[in-house]
Amino acid sequence: MVNELQSELMLQAGYYAFVMIIVIFGISMLLRGFFLCYVRVRLSFGKFILVKIRTALRDYYSVGRVEDGFLVYKCRGNMIRLNLDSNGMGIYRCIAVNWVDVDEEKNAIMKRDYDAVSGYDAKKYDNLYVRCLTKPTINSARDKIMLICIVIACLVGVAALLVSIQNYMVVKALPEVVKAAVKGTLTNMQGVIPAG
Repeated sequence: MVNELQSELMLQAGYYAFVMIIVIFGISMLLRGFFLCYVRVRLSFGKFILVKIRTALRDYYSVGRVEDGFLVYKCRGNMIRLNLDSNGMGIYRCIAVNWVDVDEEKNAIMKRDYDAVSGYDAKKYDNLYVRCLTKPTINSARDKIMLICIVIACLVGVAALLVSIQNYMVVKALPEVVKAAVKGTLTNMQGVIPAG
């Protein structure tokens, strides 16, 4: 009896879960990606911004973040960086999350009065921007001099190690050389001086 009751409860919970998944999937399909983006931004507690991308045919949504004065979001597989206005005029609050509207044709952030914040061609210059940010450079002359001194010190250390190894081999072989030389001179001397 208890097992039957548990199995009926599990079956009932499974039905409810199935209906909920179908409803959530239907809502996300009808709202064209808004629902899942909204949930992700809402659960981030202010870390992300909901980006509404306006196109000529329809609007769609993405999740973005503010990074060093730029709005960064993913659009059709490309990372897009748009320059934010210094006082954040493009960002507004709606449905308990921060939003920003982006015009895809102008590659610019739309203000509340539907004027565009001047931007740059984000798709064209994104790769160059990432390369500039991640390029390893040595900026100061002091750092360059220190790097050159370290390289020279390493080369001198390797050369000294090689010379010391060679000298060690010579010193190690010196007793045999002396013995061979002494033995050779004695045999030479014995041949010269007749035995007595």
